[in-house]
Amino acid sequence: ALFFSDGDYIDRKFCNLLFMEKAVKKIIIILSWLLVAGCASLERSLVKDIVDTGKVSLNRCEVEGFEYGGVDSALDGGQVLKLLMIHGVGTHHPGYSMRLQENLAGNIGFNVVSRLPKNVTLLDPADGETEIGNLRVTYWQNKASGKRMLFYELTWSMITAPDKEIIAFDTEERYSKFRVPFNNTMKVFLDNTLPDPLVYEVDRSDLILKSGKQSLCWMLKTGWNDVPDGQKAVCALTPEERIAGLAGQNLMFVTHSLGSKILMDTLTAEADEVAAAGNRAGRFAAVRKLQQKEITVFMLANQLPILQIGHPLPKIHNQTDAYCFKGGSRYGRRLFKGVNIVAFSDPNDILSYAIPQTFADKYLDSRICPRVTNVSVNVAPEISAFGFGVVDPVAAHTEYDNSPKVINLITRGTLNFGADEDLNGQCRFIRMEKDNKMR
Repeated sequence: ALFFSDGDYIDRKFCNLLFMEKAVKKIIIILSWLLVAGCASLERSLVKDIVDTGKVSLNRCEVEGFEYGGVDSALDGGQVLKLLMIHGVGTHHPGYSMRLQENLAGNIGFNVVSRLPKNVTLLDPADGETEIGNLRVTYWQNKASGKRMLFYELTWSMITAPDKEIIAFDTEERYSKFRVPFNNTMKVFLDNTLPDPLVYEVDRSDLILKSGKQSLCWMLKTGWNDVPDGQKAVCALTPEERIAGLAGQNLMFVTHSLGSKILMDTLTAEADEVAAAGNRAGRFAAVRKLQQKEITVFMLANQLPILQIGHPLPKIHNQTDAYCFKGGSRYGRRLFKGVNIVAFSDPNDILSYAIPQTFADKYLDSRICPRVTNVSVNVAPEISAFGFGVVDPVAAHTEYDNSPKVINLITRGTLNFGADEDLNGQCRFIRMEKDNKMR
């Protein structure tokens, strides 16, 4: 028995029951804690499976093709580099290339940029009134090294915007609320991208192609001080001025998806004009200088093969030996010494394609002497959950301009690949030789 200060008596059995009840309560509380902790641990395990192990870095980077100089080597001579960017499918707005510009600038060492870019509203030369795009120019430089770059950014999305209104209803709540989030994201992406190549294929006025031609014209015609900033204008150059500009200026190009087709069609049109001018004027000095010139085109998420479907063959095709090799029967009628086409493609990008060498021979104009280098590179990580791995197809199509490997290959090229420890550690280079140089 127990006695308390107030003299009350409590039976020993009752006291034992009291202590047992408290003990049971403690055991229940402890078991509850363990159960909760177990559930939390299970939840954390599930979250870990879904999130923590979600992003798996994919490291593929294989370069197969010819040696080419990067942006950095083009800046070594002291001449200002003019680089034209042409976007691809999807709605774009002026300034879309800034991430690419900043990544290139950081890799090259540019530390000065123009306070504001300059903008030209492009007009259809057929009527001088229809707006066909915006050309934005940004000036980059490193004053200490003397390196300078004018970055020309073409935005042609305004041309296809009216056509996209036809299917704009598809993303309204009335229709999208029945889709699961991933499928809705993909539907929005496809609705925003699929109309662009369709419009390019059926546009009888060739407004998108004209936009590319006008951009090239302004690129050849202007320096920083004479860009018609804030104006609506048509660019016009004589054939002789175009040839002299192509031959004498330091030029490079970057395209994305559909932009690759726009640029190649633009260069093919240039080949036709140069051929016509050459026939009239004879082999004057500018043509000969142009024929000794190499230019490089970096194609991100290249789409040339899929966009060739339904198109006729170029006027001049399967004749690279005749046009591009010394001793060839038409060697004196080429446009360039060579066009280095560096085609980047993520294997998980469902809207991108490599360029087989046989495709280059058959479907690219032989007069531009194309030399194709394919880069198979992962730009988006794998998302893994419950043993399954997927890659976001949108990221795989849009993240090229933010990939360190892609930026390095654009800025450094492959001329010194063996001595470049960074590139050697990131990528594998399989160098091709022209057929007549193989031993």
